[in-house]
Amino acid sequence: MIKIRLEEFDYNQNELGNRSTISKLLNYKQPLSLKMIREFSEKLKIPAEFLIKDYQLKVGH
Repeated sequence: MIKIRLEEFDYNQNELGNRSTISKLLNYKQPLSLKMIREFSEKLKIPAEFLIKDYQLKVGH
């Protein structure tokens, strides 16, 4: 959902924060923090309840 909203708002990863951190988030290698959930909800107009749902992280390379 975050990737879709980035495209819809014509944002790049840098506009959401540290590029490395955002890349890890988008590739399911790092979980969202509460602060990120609040910020993304506001900036990307995504209801927080969608961002707080559990999801599987990818481990390894």
